[in-house]
Amino acid sequence: MSRGFIVVSLLWLLTLASSAAGAEVKKVTLGILTSGSQDLIHNVMEQQKFLLKHNISYERIKVLNPAPLHLFLAEKRVDIGYGGVTAVARARAEGKDLIIVHGVFAPVNVVLVKKDSPIQSFAALKGKRLGNFGGPGSATTSMLMAIAKKWYGMDLQRETELITAPGPALAGLLDKDQLTAALVGNQESVTLPLAGKYRVILNLSGEWEKRAGRAPATVTVTTNEEFAKTNPDLVKRYLAAYVEAVRYIRTHREVWESYGATIGITSKEVVAELQKAWGPRILEKWDRQQMEVQRDFLELVKEILGPKVLKAVPEGLMTDAYNP
Repeated sequence: MSRGFIVVSLLWLLTLASSAAGAEVKKVTLGILTSGSQDLIHNVMEQQKFLLKHNISYERIKVLNPAPLHLFLAEKRVDIGYGGVTAVARARAEGKDLIIVHGVFAPVNVVLVKKDSPIQSFAALKGKRLGNFGGPGSATTSMLMAIAKKWYGMDLQRETELITAPGPALAGLLDKDQLTAALVGNQESVTLPLAGKYRVILNLSGEWEKRAGRAPATVTVTTNEEFAKTNPDLVKRYLAAYVEAVRYIRTHREVWESYGATIGITSKEVVAELQKAWGPRILEKWDRQQMEVQRDFLELVKEILGPKVLKAVPEGLMTDAYNP
């Protein structure tokens, strides 16, 4: 066997090895909370094999609450995650290279009072004790404060007493008259009004839409610039799977029945209300107009809550370059 033949054969084998390595599918690390809208969407992406359809190999990191998820995103311990818009903007303003590539969910949260409360409007909460499930730095709290300041002339931090507690605890405090009203969590915003003991005086997204048009997405698909620039096709394929899942959710009632069962909701009436309240708030469309809505919201947050929450709305925070 000639030396030339051996050399050519070795080169051919090396080329095959290189091609095989290049053909390997990169595994993306996803950071997703274990409950709420993002869990619903991801489960549909898995169960209906939309991720498989778009050739996405992944590992899901299950996270219990937003704070550690935002840390994982900032430290690049996850490649793609569902980040709160205010937290992501704050991280980028502080030098992290996080970017938002799609909106996920506009708030479904409502402000409740007891059914027999003398309070008839949100404006009447001035000087009262207001419960809040999300804490002072959350996107939903930021949105409530923005609505209060912009359209009701109220500074909630100065003109109400804000009490932070989990959703079920807020209901108990309302029952004991230890709160006048409460901004409650996603699930409680559906179940508590149906209990017959409470009534809604403000719906966050409904109020925003009535006053300003589209509501901002407070939950977003977030990645980092390094990952996106290195893997642009993967990000696009992920978003294609996401959009398919959203369309599926909109047209298949059984999704809501299945999800309701996982959070202890089996009543057909409550499942129907869950679909009615949450369904329209899941974002399918991500365009320049929606990004302007997001920016306007963040500018308002910066103005009202100040540098402790958001010192600047950073350039390059949002992009539609990866739209499928």
